[in-house]
Amino acid sequence: MIGTGLIGGSFALAARRQGLFDGVVGIEPDGERGRRAVALGVVDEVVAAVPDDAGAILLAGPSQTIAPWVIRLAGHAATVFDAGSVKAAVLDEVRASCGGTLPPRFVPCHPLAGSEQSGPDAADAGLFREAEVILTPVPETDPAALLRVSDWWRAVGARTSTMTADQHDAALAVTSHLPHLLAFAYLQQVNGEHLQHTAGGFRDFTRIGAADADMWAPIFRLNRKRLLAALDDLEQSLATVRALIENGDGDAAALAAFIRQAAARRGGDDDA
Repeated sequence: MIGTGLIGGSFALAARRQGLFDGVVGIEPDGERGRRAVALGVVDEVVAAVPDDAGAILLAGPSQTIAPWVIRLAGHAATVFDAGSVKAAVLDEVRASCGGTLPPRFVPCHPLAGSEQSGPDAADAGLFREAEVILTPVPETDPAALLRVSDWWRAVGARTSTMTADQHDAALAVTSHLPHLLAFAYLQQVNGEHLQHTAGGFRDFTRIGAADADMWAPIFRLNRKRLLAALDDLEQSLATVRALIENGDGDAAALAAFIRQAAARRGGDDDA
């Protein structure tokens, strides 16, 4: 396992419960995180290099580290899979270094599960229960490797779906990356006095604003084309609602309709 934080650690704990592997070793550049991962039983040990006899390798580090690891492991016999939030840019980088193709035993994945918390102490064996894991295989992906990875995710409680890398990045730009960007941007205008007067709405909206900057800044850069397109659409919506508010009573019905339309799009699941 490359990276012993929330996602990798949660997968490792869940895999242990299911007896999926004989053991789990980790590679972790942060020495303290590595020691905590061992102490918490997330990994058996922290090692300096991927063992030659590893059968499965999970790339669970920040998004910008995935392509270099896939390239480095191109000749390894293990099934390699990742948990990154961006797909197309990663695959393009790998292809550019691997003769225009992807290693057949690499299966790109993205589990739609997480938390604003990070590190091995945040690992939760139940994190993936009922969560969706999106697989973005390419034509050269080995069908047997794809099946193995899908089975592993299902064994830890997830449900799997398949789409292209571009479809994934366009969807996640709207459903994940843009909400995080909004939380970070909104919190720039919040000061200490404001924090004395908050309630549930503030906490719900800003929870993801506590997310790891070292993880999210690279995500925004790697998926910038799709994220900027989503931001363009949002700016149009903001301009619409601004005009409705500026027009006062004249657009009262239209403003209410705008809000109702938003509620209808969200749906009725309070946990969504």
